[in-house]
Order: sequence, then structure tokens, then C-alpha cells
Amino acid sequence: MKTISKDFQNITLSNLEEKLKAEFKEIGFGVLHEIDFQETLINKIDKDINTFKQLQICNPQLAYAAIQIDPTIGIQLPCNVIIRKNQDQLTVDIQSPLDSIPKSSPEDLRMMATELDDRISRLLENIN
Repeated sequence: MKTISKDFQNITLSNLEEKLKAEFKEIGFGVLHEIDFQETLINKIDKDINTFKQLQICNPQLAYAAIQIDPTIGIQLPCNVIIRKNQDQLTVDIQSPLDSIPKSSPEDLRMMATELDDRISRLLENIN
């Protein structure tokens, strides 16, 4: 699996979430759902995995365009962003859009995924 990742030091979870949401909004993405896996696992099975939060994000324009090209791409939507504690820092992991596109997909869809992969990589680099 190809993952776009970046480590962040000296930032709180809430500040990092706020910055991620603002940066994603700049490129047309909104947060559909948030899942706090740490809280869920503590409540369900009394296991603590430390900070581990998932943001499910979507860009409606891109989702619509991708579904028009290949309706089966819907199985890969929405995009998932993980924020997790990694020793003394927070790490953000995002599955690369390129990882979601089969090699046999139409060229238009692969080009869209490549562009989005680049945009997400730049987005993470913009967060200090």
C-alpha cells in the first residue's frame, strides 16, 4: 500500500486536526466523519491504543468526476486520513489515491489520482 505520511512534533492533536481540515478545505475537501479509534476501543474492548483518529474526507467534485469515469471507484471513497501518536510525535497517514486506482483503470482516472497524490503531498508539507 502506498501511503503519504508526515510526522509532526510540538503540536497538539486538536491543532493538527484544525490545520489538516483547513488545508483540505483549501483543495475542496470536507470532513464527512471522524472516528476516534482510541475512545472506541477503550469503550468496546477496554484496550487503549493511544491517539488514533480517522478523518473521512471527500471532495464532491472529484468524487463525482471519478464515479462518472468508473463507478466501481466508489468502493474507495471517501478518502481516509489517520492521525496517530507515534512515540513523542503525531503522524498523519493518508492512503495515496494512486493506491486506489487499478492499473487497468482508464487513463483519465489515473491522471486524476496522480494529480491528487501530488496535491496531498504538498498539503502535508505546508503544515508546520
